Amino acid sequence: MLNYNDAKIQALATGELTAQEARTQISAAYASALATLRNDPLWEANLPAMMTVTRSFTALLGDKLLQALKADQHIDPAFAERLWVDLTVADVDHSTLTFHLASADHNQDLLAIEAPLGPDAKLVAKNLPTLLQVTAAEPVLDYTDAEVQALSAMIKVLYTADLGFKRIDETVLQPVDGLTFKTRYDNTQVRTVAETAREAGDLALTLPLTAGVVLSYRVRDNNGDDWTELGTADTADRTFTWTSATIPPELVGHTLKLEAQVRTGENSPALDELFVIASSNAILMRQSETLGHYSLDLQNQKTLAIAIDPSADTITLHYPEPTTQVLELNHTYPFLGDWLKAILPMRRAFN
Repeated sequence: MLNYNDAKIQALATGELTAQEARTQISAAYASALATLRNDPLWEANLPAMMTVTRSFTALLGDKLLQALKADQHIDPAFAERLWVDLTVADVDHSTLTFHLASADHNQDLLAIEAPLGPDAKLVAKNLPTLLQVTAAEPVLDYTDAEVQALSAMIKVLYTADLGFKRIDETVLQPVDGLTFKTRYDNTQVRTVAETAREAGDLALTLPLTAGVVLSYRVRDNNGDDWTELGTADTADRTFTWTSATIPPELVGHTLKLEAQVRTGENSPALDELFVIASSNAILMRQSETLGHYSLDLQNQKTLAIAIDPSADTITLHYPEPTTQVLELNHTYPFLGDWLKAILPMRRAFN
């Protein structure tokens, strides 16, 4: 249900677009077309018609992405010719593109793009090489070496369109740089500070945090009664402060104690595991001058950097070559795969 009398639609359908151009321009055209329908009394309640528009623009995007993949010089033309794409539409705002690899006897599902026309589009691996497969003692993949190379190039093209995987354990065909995943930090402690209310009105209880993060807190009096809701809390300049401007007269002469559950420092079992595995491979991990940043100097004269964020329970990797994938770096430095396999999100010791 595309208006091929529209010059913009004609240009999108017939022009040679990069993957990024295709996603950006077709998504914008789709948003405009959908907004027109939703503001037209004739169409605003016609969901089947709007779903047809979603289907048409999703199909156009799928075709143009496929065209971009076939035009890429890093993807073997014989492999690219075996690619095909289909789509599903769940509702007006949610569609999915699925890429397949055809062979003589079956179609292999490769990956899906969920909500490809929206700002939160993401890649979802279906049958792509995984960390557990490539780090096995005897790796068994569903693809030849040439096919893996072509798949790697295919993912790199899709990443240029700001499409990416969301989970570390989906596939090794995702960039090392920017790879972020949840992990556990096991360094919480209870910190307290107490102050006697000398008069009704204002009172502030202040707790130094250094590098800590407050997970929860309570304010109680001598009798154990909870007065937390009597004030508000704020964190600034590595200091946690509970402040009240409404201390009642009956609390004058009583001691109020702020008790906070604080995550201190930056210790992480996953980081400890990296230190051990890297050391056993003669690679030294150094702590940066910046709090929470570490680095490993690799033999290829490049640095693998690690940034930890205890407040978000995450670890993020950085690498100077933004397109280098986990598969590629692990091929040269197997310690990376060993470490990631040890701390996968399903491993309770690290999550």
